[in-house]
Amino acid sequence: MAEPQAVCGASELPVEGLKAIQAGDRAVLIGRIQGQLVAYADRCPHAGAPLRFGKRQGEEITCPRHGWTFNLLTGRSVPDPSFCLTAIPVAIQDQHVVLTL
Repeated sequence: MAEPQAVCGASELPVEGLKAIQAGDRAVLIGRIQGQLVAYADRCPHAGAPLRFGKRQGEEITCPRHGWTFNLLTGRSVPDPSFCLTAIPVAIQDQHVVLTL
């Protein structure tokens, strides 16, 4: 069973936006989008590119390799909702960001 793991201080997250981190052997994007705490594997589910290099605009991020856009609130691809980002359970506990990997 996966154990919750503190990965950074809550104060290290941007007020609005994403932060790329390494949690063990996994690259993860964590942050706040429109006040909602989100965490996703840092990989496009279609092309495998690291999304940290993509362009973020509002609640969407665009894959740097093939240009698909993903909604960061739902994780779904805009052009083809059958492709979804891999969500990671995230919470803030005792002023730390905690992921369950």
